[in-house]
Amino acid sequence: MKKIWAALFMTAICTLTACADSENGKVEPPPVSSVEPAPDVKEDQPLVIRNVAALQEGTFAFSDETGHKLLVNPDAAIQDEEASLIAIGQGGEPLPVQYAGEQQATEEDNGRQTSQNFSHQAGQLYEVTEGTAAPNATYFIIPKRHVPEEALLTIQPAKPEQADGQVLQEIKNSKGRAVEQAWPLIQLPEEESLYLVQFVREGDDMLASLALKRESGWLYYDYPAKYDPSSTWRVDDQGEVRPDMFSFLFAAESELGLVLGVQWMGAEGENVSLLSVSDDAITDLGLEYGRYMSP
Repeated sequence: MKKIWAALFMTAICTLTACADSENGKVEPPPVSSVEPAPDVKEDQPLVIRNVAALQEGTFAFSDETGHKLLVNPDAAIQDEEASLIAIGQGGEPLPVQYAGEQQATEEDNGRQTSQNFSHQAGQLYEVTEGTAAPNATYFIIPKRHVPEEALLTIQPAKPEQADGQVLQEIKNSKGRAVEQAWPLIQLPEEESLYLVQFVREGDDMLASLALKRESGWLYYDYPAKYDPSSTWRVDDQGEVRPDMFSFLFAAESELGLVLGVQWMGAEGENVSLLSVSDDAITDLGLEYGRYMSP
């Protein structure tokens, strides 16, 4: 009984105290649990080219003498006018660009796609908004969303020397054709190497290839041709390919594997193509460009 009376007494005291505090304007608010604000959630940013087919939205261009402008063929402008654009070249350097209008040809146009003829040739103009393009260089313009900057790889040129005997034998065994000569062109991540190979002529059948050496074996992209003593693959090539003919706009990681922008220089100009490298094949994406640059 004493415990019950004690409990009732304490309840009464607490009630009187609360009423007193209320009258004095000192009612304490109920405790509020401390909740930390939720962190900002950012959408996953792509680190590779997710849609290789979307590269078809891109177009090729060449730069002027100042590196501030790029010129695209008259009928090859980017269709998405609202997209943020980048121009990729010089081994994978991305530059922000924006459309700057149409340029009309002048009477001085000599038909060459060179920086010397830049202001005289008809085309679609793009302006470099940050940084500077290399003068008289080829670039690939594409909506930025299709090629994340993180996807672009560093291209390391290989030593300019012929491949050793072991590599030649590996290529012969995997391709089933004798090798005339071969050279390493570039080094890629995962210790992969890209070679230029010219195979031994078989009658009028000529074959050159880009050969990718990877841990799982060799992949080839072939350039078959009919023998001509002066112009087999390119005008005035004397029936041979050389490593100094080849350079690369960029190399980038994609969901399929790699994308390579291949530049092949000849006596009259440059041919450019995009190749997609998957686990078991190298295929042409069908996006090609030719610069006529003959003096």
